[in-house]
Amino acid sequence: MSRVTYRYGKRGFTVPELLSVVAVIGVLVALLLPAVQAAREQARKLQCQNNLRQLGIGLSHYQFLYKTLPPGAVSVTVPISVENAPEGIGWAGQILPQMGEQSIYLLVNSEQPLRSFLSESSQTDEAVPETDVAATFAVDSSGAAARKFAIPAHPALKFLQCPSSNWGAGKDWYSGYAGCHSSSEKSIDADADGLLYANSSESLEAIPDGSSNTLLLGEVSERLSGLGWLFGDRGTLRNGLPLDLEHKASGLQQQPAELAGKTDVEKEALRIRFALEVGGFASKHSYEVNFLVADGSVRGLSRQIDGVILRQLISRADGGGVVEF
Repeated sequence: MSRVTYRYGKRGFTVPELLSVVAVIGVLVALLLPAVQAAREQARKLQCQNNLRQLGIGLSHYQFLYKTLPPGAVSVTVPISVENAPEGIGWAGQILPQMGEQSIYLLVNSEQPLRSFLSESSQTDEAVPETDVAATFAVDSSGAAARKFAIPAHPALKFLQCPSSNWGAGKDWYSGYAGCHSSSEKSIDADADGLLYANSSESLEAIPDGSSNTLLLGEVSERLSGLGWLFGDRGTLRNGLPLDLEHKASGLQQQPAELAGKTDVEKEALRIRFALEVGGFASKHSYEVNFLVADGSVRGLSRQIDGVILRQLISRADGGGVVEF
């Protein structure tokens, strides 16, 4: 009997088959990528909320020790303008010991805050070394010369930085969280209706509207940045503007257009207004802005929240009773 031999040739994938596989993989990646991004954003949001809880604990410890919240800003001269050298530190600088940052707090010069974070030998010198400053700050975006002063290089504090923020390296002096200063747009002064304002001495135990109906801190974006987290200016204090309006506003980028065609007197008036502007709360999260309530809880408020309700939540004594939010 003769033996029959069969020969099998090697067969690969055809071009249509390869294209089909690539297309299926592309569809799967397209479906999976948004889910991965959403999971990452959720993790960043939870970290942001945890930062606010830590700050709430620090403020509560300060309240326990001194029977009052720290002043939102320490200043003899009010209203506070970002053009003027700060006279004192803000709420964030005052709770450093309660946040476990005693070593940084020892480098804070409460009487001359612009000399903070220098070495002990530099703190006693009359002149501030130029190598110890991070930048000079000028408000006038028209390019005209404005008052300038050295800003000390701030140590980076993780609990003041929302992980969704894109400020990045080199902007460690910014704070991602600000105290509730006023329920409406108002320059930082000693007569605001929030819990943290210039030379304030409010208590968590004596809030007229109740601690569960009053906001204490909230997220802010880099718009209208202040001088640094150490100081009590618009970088660490904000007002109750509508959250969707604040999210869309371009802020200081509008200044050159507003200054165009103005007389010198009109430009000076606008420059002063820009320097006194405080702004509202905002975040880099998709739909919400995180807030710390005075009772220690953390809530994410929709950008579409009614402006009247937001103002009631920021005011410590609006007399409106319990607010559902």
